[in-house]
Amino acid sequence: MAPERAGTLGDHNPTLAALRQHIQLGELMPPGSEPHRLARELGNLPTLPDRFNAAFIPSGWVFVEFACSVEIAERALQLKAAGTCDDQIDRNLAGGFLGLEPIRCQALKLLGGGLVEPRFPVRAEVTERAFKAYEAGDYLVAVPLMLMLIDGFGVSATGTKSIFSDLEKLDEMFQSTESMAGHPSALKALLAQLGRSKRGYSEEVLTLPLRNGILHGTRLNYANEVVAAKTLNLLAAVIEWARDIAPEPKSETARREWNERFLRANLERLKPESPERALDLLVAALAEQRASDIVSLIDYLPLLTNFPEKMAEWRELHDLAIVIEPLSAWETFGDGRPGTTARCQVRLTLSRADGSRIVTEARIFAERSVALAEAGLPSSWQISLTLLGLIRALLRDG
Repeated sequence: MAPERAGTLGDHNPTLAALRQHIQLGELMPPGSEPHRLARELGNLPTLPDRFNAAFIPSGWVFVEFACSVEIAERALQLKAAGTCDDQIDRNLAGGFLGLEPIRCQALKLLGGGLVEPRFPVRAEVTERAFKAYEAGDYLVAVPLMLMLIDGFGVSATGTKSIFSDLEKLDEMFQSTESMAGHPSALKALLAQLGRSKRGYSEEVLTLPLRNGILHGTRLNYANEVVAAKTLNLLAAVIEWARDIAPEPKSETARREWNERFLRANLERLKPESPERALDLLVAALAEQRASDIVSLIDYLPLLTNFPEKMAEWRELHDLAIVIEPLSAWETFGDGRPGTTARCQVRLTLSRADGSRIVTEARIFAERSVALAEAGLPSSWQISLTLLGLIRALLRDG
């Protein structure tokens, strides 16, 4: 599994960074002035999400930017510091931590694909039913419906994999340093905890929305306010994560900025520092269908490419097993600076879901990218896009 990036939400999140800057400016104002007073009162706010997550993710709570009450989060931290029992803190958070209407609105927009004429009317109807049951206190219905929505929408967001059962294979999708929920310290840690299994049937009262036990029918004593609120909190976090990991750029400038963040984060994490390493990483990404890794390791134009669209193209090949085996050492041309190229003879095997296979030998190329260097990005080794052309030609002719 790829290592998580160091740092906290407070190091990177734009909202928290701007707030910290305003507080620092306020502290420079004359003592007794309104800006100085507000800066003193808000001094701990930029660290709140990190402090809250560190304290309460083990209990099943996570801070979500658009949905959670700052005041109640701070109160929960004060209670914990005072030694208050976990049950009482859970009840306090369940009673007022979450904004139901913002979550409902975002759920219908994202899960249903629209508020008025949803693109996914069945999922929109299930979403409405889950919220009605939650408001009515019918937690026996609300909790499994929300877990179903979370799991199903997670598969839609990732392409093919469950954010519960396939979490380790989706590591690159939980590396956002700007999204509160998408940060490595947030939703991923909570999903790992809620996806764990316990063997056998039990009627023990649950305090966590354990997905496997509830949906598989082995942990059915979940119908209480605390478990329901934690499930709603999880739904809000998944919505924020999905919204933030691949925002659709609204202009050419926004696309360039998004592409730069996307490539920098992935290339600094993957570190394809040689053609051999780039190919090894690509082979692993193809085997595990990690689309964001694949497109980062292919020499697409760094600032002009629509990377979400290219990821979708690779996901279309999810029924195809692609294996690349080197048959020769890499032959390098250049002095190691940007523009250095390399080539390698490989055996390419394409295995279809119906059991048929295509096997061929081919020469593939790699480059220490000039385009990345010119864009101010790490000039990593990338595999030539001609590989995709070769795969499509083989599928067409074979």
